[in-house]
Amino acid sequence: MTFTSIASSSHGNCYVLYDSQTKLLLECGISIKRIRRHVDLSNVRACLLSHEHKDHSKAVREILKSGVPVYASQGTADALDCSLISPVAHLGQFQIGSLDVIPFNVFHDAAEPLGYLVHSRLDEDRLVFATDTVNLNYRFPGVNLLALECNYSAQLLAQCKKLPDKLRKRISNTHMEINTLCNYLQALDLSSCRSVYLLHLSRAASSAGDFVRRVRFSLPPGVEVIACEE
Repeated sequence: MTFTSIASSSHGNCYVLYDSQTKLLLECGISIKRIRRHVDLSNVRACLLSHEHKDHSKAVREILKSGVPVYASQGTADALDCSLISPVAHLGQFQIGSLDVIPFNVFHDAAEPLGYLVHSRLDEDRLVFATDTVNLNYRFPGVNLLALECNYSAQLLAQCKKLPDKLRKRISNTHMEINTLCNYLQALDLSSCRSVYLLHLSRAASSAGDFVRRVRFSLPPGVEVIACEE
């Protein structure tokens, strides 16, 4: 199974998951024109949405019009006022082609945000996808790929004096800090993990090179770390 980042920032998020038989979009928070530049939607089986914020859902109606089903929580569907979204719920497993998908609750200032555990019955790979969440309470055994929120450094955020206090407080209350991610990774059994993707890095309060170094230090030897930047 492969994970590819098309866009990953507060300006837009979109990723592609593919196991050589089933191709999914994860998020559609950029223009449909930009999505089409990177992926042929006629080959996409579905799109999974984490929540309703525009940088994750911008093209949802165009995606649906193209014939690609969109899955999200009922709260997300209601927030987007989009009855065509197929509702899924916490721990309610469903199938898309060769993929088994298990949604799980995450922690963000959205209606009903979700992360996703995706298992390919074709190659037996397991991916955990969780973005825009302040923390994670779940342990995922046997995971091969992790694509996780790594938004900011508390130290760098404190230095962003041009950001309003209200915005800095929101970031710290709704997004994952680098130390939180490192502590989480250290608590996992990553003996089967080969790659960790760092998502949604803040322009103002992150450092891709430093984040990669710090995350690598939290992982077993040989695990690849990739910072997904815009």
